[in-house]
Amino acid sequence: MAIDPNRTTFTAACCIIGDEILNGKIRESNAHFLARYLFDLGINLQRVEIVADDYTAIGETVTRLSSQHDLVFTSGGIGPTHDDITYEAIARAYSLPLELDDETCRRMAEKAQPDWTLTDARKRMALFPSPAQIIRADPSLWVPIVVVHDNIHILPGIPQLFERLVKSLRPHIEETMAKKNIVSGQYHRKEIASSMPEGTIAARLSTIQDQVAAQHVKIGSYPKSVVGPNGERVVVSIVGKDQAAVQDTVQLVANAIDGWTYVKKH
Repeated sequence: MAIDPNRTTFTAACCIIGDEILNGKIRESNAHFLARYLFDLGINLQRVEIVADDYTAIGETVTRLSSQHDLVFTSGGIGPTHDDITYEAIARAYSLPLELDDETCRRMAEKAQPDWTLTDARKRMALFPSPAQIIRADPSLWVPIVVVHDNIHILPGIPQLFERLVKSLRPHIEETMAKKNIVSGQYHRKEIASSMPEGTIAARLSTIQDQVAAQHVKIGSYPKSVVGPNGERVVVSIVGKDQAAVQDTVQLVANAIDGWTYVKKH
């Protein structure tokens, strides 16, 4: 399924790469950070997939996501060891050569200890698919963001690096949206609590969702595992870019479920 050139939304997808995620060794957090970051930019993150350190799995997933979404982010698999194969897997998927990026090597050396040498293992972290766009938006980091096939953004899996690099991408993302004549528009989210069981309010929420679907407002219902301090059993989320439509929906929902504004206790 190719991207519809006449659409008005701007979508993103994320491919998390690593056996350590799939076997439970590491708890994945990058997708959660990316989801919140893109939500604040008004970008719809539509899909997150986790794949093993496998050439075929990485290549198939990334090329498919690239064909279906405006932005694709990968996380993981760009270190110096044998199982760090993301650059090579994406290069293979697009029949591209790998080329050593001298500038990345130079920056890597600048940040290193005095006895540092450019070993073959370290060169793996600077062997990029070619051609590629190399984005160095955070000058304090030697690792760049490598962009392949116009929309695939290859990022490290270490959360601190992933988060800093994603944050640095905002001007690039906004420029990309502008080129496609997409105005992001901020998402607005409101939450309404109810003491009614979810089964009781389900039909009412479905009716309201049908009423507001044309305004691109989404309603989600999230039951509490235990009854909250104010008697809340369910928290209903209302999300949309039209603030007035969101607020109107909030009133409809609150009236339908005897609800009140939910404020999460930290």
